[in-house]
Formats: sequence, C-alpha cells, structure tokens
Amino acid sequence: MKNLRRILTCAIVLIGFSRVNPVRELCSITVCDGGTKPPAAFSNGVNAQPIKLWQTGEIYKAPESVAYDSERGFLYISNYTQGLENGASYGEHSVSKANLQGEILEFDWIKNLTTPTGICIFNDKLYIVERFGIVEYDLKADKISNKILIKTTNFLNDITIDSDGSIYVSESDSNVIYRIKDREVEKWLDSAAISRPNGILVDDGKLIVGVNSDNYLKAVNISDKEIVQIAHLGPGIIDGIKKCGEDYLVSHFLGNLYLVKPSGVVKELLNTRDAKINIADFEYVEDKELIVIPALWNNKLIGYRFRQTEKND
Repeated sequence: MKNLRRILTCAIVLIGFSRVNPVRELCSITVCDGGTKPPAAFSNGVNAQPIKLWQTGEIYKAPESVAYDSERGFLYISNYTQGLENGASYGEHSVSKANLQGEILEFDWIKNLTTPTGICIFNDKLYIVERFGIVEYDLKADKISNKILIKTTNFLNDITIDSDGSIYVSESDSNVIYRIKDREVEKWLDSAAISRPNGILVDDGKLIVGVNSDNYLKAVNISDKEIVQIAHLGPGIIDGIKKCGEDYLVSHFLGNLYLVKPSGVVKELLNTRDAKINIADFEYVEDKELIVIPALWNNKLIGYRFRQTEKND
C-alpha cells in the first residue's frame, strides 16, 4: 500500500509539472514582464553579467546622455542629433522625458538647446551641457532657471557636481576641465596629462576622468590636482563613468562596458562592438539594479539589469 501511495504521489507531481509552460515561466522572471525579478543566477554570483531587459525602437535623435530623477521616477535623455559642423542649427535640439522602460513621455520636454551632451541632477535641478555652456533646469518649477556661459569654441562634453555645488565640465578637444563655483567659471585644470577628457565623475575628493589621448581612466585629487592612473582601457573613446559600490562602471563609446576597481582591475561586462551598438554616457540606478544605455548613433535606449554584489533575496 505504501509503495502504491508513493507511485500515485509521483504521478500527480509529474502531471502538475507537465502543465507548466516553461516559456512563460522564463518570461515571468526576465524580459517579458519588464524584469520584475532578477534571474536566479544573480542570487549566487558576484559581478554577474548584465541581463538585457528592454530596447526601444529608433525613437530618439542621437541620445548622448541619460540621467535618472529618483524623486519623480523619470529618465531624462539629451538628444545630440548631430554636430553644428554637420549642419545642425542653433537651438533646434532638446532633452526628452521617458519612463524606466525608455518609453518617451515627452520628446521635446526641454526645448531650444544646441547639441546637448552630458546631463546630471543636483539639488532638484537638471544641469545640461550645450555648446555655449550650462543650462540649469528647475525640476520643481518645470522651467529653465539659469544659463551659465563658458567662453570657448571647443567641445564641452560631460558634467559632474561635487557635494558643495561645484560644477566640473570636460572639454573633449583640449586639455581643459572647467569648474563653476559660486557662478564663477574658471579653467580649473589645463594639463596634457588629461588631454581629450570626456567622462568625468566626482568621487570622495577625487575627479575620475576618462582621458582619451592615452586611453587611461585617471583620478585627479581635487585639493592639490595630483593625477594618478587607475586603469588602461585600450583604444577607443572613454565616455560614461558611474560609481558602482566601491568600483566604477565605465563605457567605451564603440561598444564596451567595463567594471573597474580602484586597484586597476578591469572586467568587461558588455561588448556590443560587433553589433555596432554605441554605449555613450549611460545611467546606473543602483537601487533598481538598472543600467540604461544611450546607443547614440543607433537612436535608441537599452536597459539592462545588473547586480554588482551578492545580495540576499
């Protein structure tokens, strides 16, 4: 009788499993429902590879930079479109507003910009780099609140802001990083050691800089401007830099995303070069384990789930 019960129990379990749709079960934890639960592999490993969640159509105009507004739950995207040297007109570009799946809520949300590049949020204001300097947009008032002129004809690119409100801006076709403090603009650093700077990030008294003359990620001590090398990332354009735990996420524009430790250890997380998908100035939303990549000349955003360290589910 006991053997018969065992046989009947096993049969019932097998029948139950046979009714489960394995495709639907897979979809329920990955892409198909927006990735509301990470794959099981994330629970067991450290520094797992990013998992693609979604990809928009070609609905943007050369999206260059993405910033996440944690207060309102929106993504903001700068539409570079094309350079002035390639026929773009002054004041014809914009920043878009989107949801966390990259779906556009308002394409021309902030209008009348000129080839905007780096953007970031500080104290409820969105700061936008364009050809003439910085546009400050008040997110509470929903309007432009200030413009800061930087007198240069060179290519202003990325932006980062220190806890005291000091703004740093890279100039990617020179040796210069500007600082704006108390509304005053200065050439804060002019050095061949940071020639052709692109991505920049303030981190604990240092300015982390992607230096494209020699392809090094470097750290500049803000107090005395001492420059040290962190890691060599090989040929290409070092573009976006974001903090990830104690490490850095760093993109190469032609299609690489790296995890870089302050010790100089480098791990490649993504390689989209063969697919010819750009990785420009991306956003990393740590508490949502989300990387949002602006694929500039592909005119789309791509979202990935990434868990940098092991967590208990």
